[in-house]
Amino acid sequence: MRRRMLSENTSWEDAYTAVAYIADALALVGAEGDEEVGALAVKVEQLLGAWETLDAERRRERRRVGQANAQVRRRDVQADAEVTQLHNDLLEQVAQDRKSPLFVGFFPDPLPTVVRMSLGSELPVLRVLLGKLRDPGTSAALRERHEGALGRIVEQGTAAIQAREEAFAAAGRTAARMATWRDDAGNVLAGVEEALHQLAATRGDGGDWVDAFFVAVESPRKAEDKAGPPAGGAP
Repeated sequence: MRRRMLSENTSWEDAYTAVAYIADALALVGAEGDEEVGALAVKVEQLLGAWETLDAERRRERRRVGQANAQVRRRDVQADAEVTQLHNDLLEQVAQDRKSPLFVGFFPDPLPTVVRMSLGSELPVLRVLLGKLRDPGTSAALRERHEGALGRIVEQGTAAIQAREEAFAAAGRTAARMATWRDDAGNVLAGVEEALHQLAATRGDGGDWVDAFFVAVESPRKAEDKAGPPAGGAP
C-alpha cells in the first residue's frame, strides 16, 4: 500500500512532522549499518530543508500581509477624518445649507455613505474632492485648509492599496511553492516506500518492517496553514 499521505488535507505542520519521522527512522537504521536504507534518508532530509526555507518565507509573507492590512486601515481612518473635516468646514461656509450648489457639488452623497466605503472605493471620491478643491470657484480658505492634507491622503492611500496587492501576490506565490513542495514530497515518499518494499522482498522481511518507517497523519489541514491573504482583511 503506497503511503502518499501528504494531501490537501494534511496541514503544513503535520507534513513536516511526517517527513521528519520518516527521515529519522531511515537514518536510524542507516546508522546501525544498513547503508541501503540510510541512503534513502538523504532525499527525505532534503525535503525538510526545503520545508524550513518555505516556512520562513510563509511566515514572512503572512507578516507582510498583516502589515499591509494595517497600513490600509490606517489610511482609511485618516481619509475618513479628513473628509469629515472638509464636509464640516464646507457646511459652515454655506451656512448649514445642505442644498447649496457648492455643498451638493462636493457632497452629492451623504457623508456616512462616503466614510463607510473601504479605502479602495473611497479613493476615487477623494480624487473628485481634490479636483473640486482646486477649482477656481472654491474659496482660497477652504483650499488652503484641505488641499495639501487631502492630496497626501490620496497619495498615501494609493500607495497602501498597491502595497497590499503586492503583499497578496507574494503570499500567493509562496502558497504555490508550498503546494509544489507537497507534491514533490509525496513523490519522494512514494519512491522511498517502493524501495523499502523491494528491500523487504529481497531480504524476506515482512510488512511490519516497512510500516515502521512511516507514521499516520490524521490532523486536518488548518486554514491558517495557507500562505494567502486571510479572509476578512482590512478594507
